[in-house]
Amino acid sequence: MALLARIRAAIRAALGIVPTLDLHGLGIRAAVAATEDFLVAARERGERQVRIVYGKGCGSPGGRGVLREVIPHWLAGEGTALVTHFERQPDHSGADGGALVWLREPAAMRKPM
Repeated sequence: MALLARIRAAIRAALGIVPTLDLHGLGIRAAVAATEDFLVAARERGERQVRIVYGKGCGSPGGRGVLREVIPHWLAGEGTALVTHFERQPDHSGADGGALVWLREPAAMRKPM
């Protein structure tokens, strides 16, 4: 990891700042594309953890959070090339509207065994 990236990562860690993508207002296709682009860019910058906010769906027609279903499903399926694991982040009511995501290291950054 470049020195500047290490410094940025250290500052964010000290301040508890995690790069965040907010998907509110996007449709399914746009949200999935934005998620993939965000994860690729974050991984290329050397980020190890990011946050994705997809919302609970309270403002959606029928109160059904479509992105709340689609994004975690994508992370657990197609997203596994970029993601090691993720954790939904429930609020005080127990409902989640986002997830913390841990990124895989790019192949070029992995140390040979």
